[in-house]
Amino acid sequence: MAETEKRFSDTLVGDVFDLIVKRPATVTAGSSVNDVIDGMLGNPVSRKVYVVDDERRLLGMVNTDTVLRLIGYRTGIRELGGMSFYRFLRDMFKEEVGSLMSPTRSVTKEDGLKKALDIMIKDHVNDLPVVDEEGRIIGELISLELFLKGRQLFAAPGKQGRDP
Repeated sequence: MAETEKRFSDTLVGDVFDLIVKRPATVTAGSSVNDVIDGMLGNPVSRKVYVVDDERRLLGMVNTDTVLRLIGYRTGIRELGGMSFYRFLRDMFKEEVGSLMSPTRSVTKEDGLKKALDIMIKDHVNDLPVVDEEGRIIGELISLELFLKGRQLFAAPGKQGRDP
C-alpha cells in the first residue's frame, strides 16, 4: 500500500510528524524566558518550546499560556487577588525555564496516529513532542499534521468516509 493510501488508523506518527514543523523549538532548563520567546517566535505554528537536557532528552515544556501569564503579571494585566497573588509570587520572578516548565507526554515515530490523537484529546493539547527510544526529542507532531491525514475521514459520501 502506498504511503498516501494508508488509512488514518494504519498511519504511524513517523509517517507525518515532520510535514509542517521540521524542527521543534528547544531550550535547556537554564535558559531564560527570552530564549523561550525567541523559540516561539522562530516556530509560530507550534504553541510550545520543549525543555531538554544537554543530550536533547525531553524534560518538559513551556507553552504560550505560561508566557502570556508572565507578560500579564509584568504589565499589570493580571490582578493580585487571593490565589492570583500566590501565582504571582510563584511565577513573577522566575527567569529560568526550569522553574516554568510543565511535564508533557510524548510519542515515538512507531506509535500510531490514533494513540497520538487520544493523548491530544484527553490532555487538551494541540501538539506532542516526538522522541526516540532514549527520550531525545526528534520532532513534534502538531494537530495540523493530523488534519492533513484525517481529512479523508470527512470526504464526501462514496469517496472514503469513516475510518474503522
